[in-house]
Amino acid sequence: MKATQRKNVMLSLLLSASMLAACSSQPASNGTQNAANPSGSTTPPATTSQPAPANGQPAVGGTLVVGTLSGPDTLNPLVSNTTPGSWVVNNLYPHLMQMNPSGKKEPYLAESVTTSEDGLTVTIKLRDGVNWQDGQPITSDDVAFTGQLLHDKKLQWTAEIFDQVAKVETPDKQTVVYTLKGPYPAFSGAIGYWVRIVPKHIWEKVDDPKSFENKEPVGAGPFKLVAYEKGQYLELAAIDKWFAAPGGRPYLDKVIFKIYPDANTMTLALQKGEVDVTSSDLPTSAAKLLATNPSIKVEQTASLGFAYYSFNTDASKGVSPTQDVNFRQAMATATDRNTILNVALEGAGMQIDTPISPLYADWINPEAKAPAYDSAKAKEILTNAGYSDTDGDGILNAPSSFGGKNVEPEVMYDGANVFHQKVAKILEKNASDIGVKLVLKPVEYNTLVAKVFNERDFQMHIGKWGVLDEPSETFSNLYHSKAKNNMATYMNTEMDRLADGAKYAKTEQIAMDDVKAAQALFIKEFPVVPIYVQKFNLAYNADKFGGFTLFPGDLQGLVDPNSLVGVYKK
Repeated sequence: MKATQRKNVMLSLLLSASMLAACSSQPASNGTQNAANPSGSTTPPATTSQPAPANGQPAVGGTLVVGTLSGPDTLNPLVSNTTPGSWVVNNLYPHLMQMNPSGKKEPYLAESVTTSEDGLTVTIKLRDGVNWQDGQPITSDDVAFTGQLLHDKKLQWTAEIFDQVAKVETPDKQTVVYTLKGPYPAFSGAIGYWVRIVPKHIWEKVDDPKSFENKEPVGAGPFKLVAYEKGQYLELAAIDKWFAAPGGRPYLDKVIFKIYPDANTMTLALQKGEVDVTSSDLPTSAAKLLATNPSIKVEQTASLGFAYYSFNTDASKGVSPTQDVNFRQAMATATDRNTILNVALEGAGMQIDTPISPLYADWINPEAKAPAYDSAKAKEILTNAGYSDTDGDGILNAPSSFGGKNVEPEVMYDGANVFHQKVAKILEKNASDIGVKLVLKPVEYNTLVAKVFNERDFQMHIGKWGVLDEPSETFSNLYHSKAKNNMATYMNTEMDRLADGAKYAKTEQIAMDDVKAAQALFIKEFPVVPIYVQKFNLAYNADKFGGFTLFPGDLQGLVDPNSLVGVYKK
């Protein structure tokens, strides 16, 4: 056996963006998780704090208030698939592996992860002595059960990871052995980093794990849930013993995620001392203002994903120009990425041509370029495809094969995301210049997730991916016709072939070749239009708290469990 070697390319661009010198979404649980707050109050319960000693060394005690713009989509760790959901659920349920601050995946709940020379056997050894919060030990049965449940019930996109598993064995309580059907280089990192392990003795009794609300989570993270008021706050309490905590347990007694309606309100709360750290990213203007406050420390971390706008290509939802590749090409050509980057993001980002981030330079096809901004060219594409203003109202009519009506697609986006608000306005202007009227529809994030990702009931939408950590899997996870994250319902047999080829390649070079070919196909089809890689602005009160660790991207940021276990009240 040899230790799994998995490429996690992280350019110096990511690491050098770790400080700022001077913008992914979710229905909460159906009701209140309120075991410790029976009154149903919408104000977090009062807490007391034990400060660190005068010498400044960390000590146990204190409550940290985290400002966020959204609550979790669900407390069900096998279904949750949003960034705000991860901020909470990852602190309650363990992963086999973690991504460290430099972007490398390493064992976490697992003591070791090894892969055989032929790539067909993956062996996971668990840490000894780690228990669920009801006192039951975590065993290999829990790990095997979690994967089987995900796969059999198709609970989330992570179910697809287990399609390549031929056999699972648990030779002892600390060992899980996966035998694969064929080479799958990203398997160990995919299950290790993305799959949250659940206790078999609880979840085997759940009738419908997909709709299970999990109101009283029994997890095995550094914190446990003690109160939840939907749309208002969640309160977590530290457990007494956690292997990854520097002092054997978190220094903090409690962590409260407090939900704010918008970034301005959250920023003001941080300035007033009502919030101690932000999990949601801040507009650059707000970050620059906060940086003038000597009590506030502002950090910046580059996204491991990208922002985009998408088209629903599924004709079963109704005929629409979004199903026309010519319309999608015209929109991509009419998109003013420079203005989006400089105005919407105030320069805090990078341009992107395809779904492969500039952070993964070796995987990029230099010939696969998004079209340069050219409204005249975009008009020409539409004219040649049969679009014309037949009724003289200033709005193009689609060809009869795509409805024949005014081209007025509805664009759905998170109304609380200040970056996406600005992007929507720029796209609206870009589209107007070529005779297309975009109907902007800002919605609450939970509604966005339900409509776009669950029901596929939309025409266009603006969104972002938080972490795309394996370039060999990007096209398989997002644009394969059977991928759960293929919300555009994009179907192309050649894309499926290239996506599968890259994901299950025997060598990295073969995977790279297929990924580069997929990029060339992508810029001809544009099921989505990538627009930027964001640099996220996060901030915390450095006068009150220390010990934060900055992780890559906003999915982890400053509130990753391996950051929070080291945070202490000064």
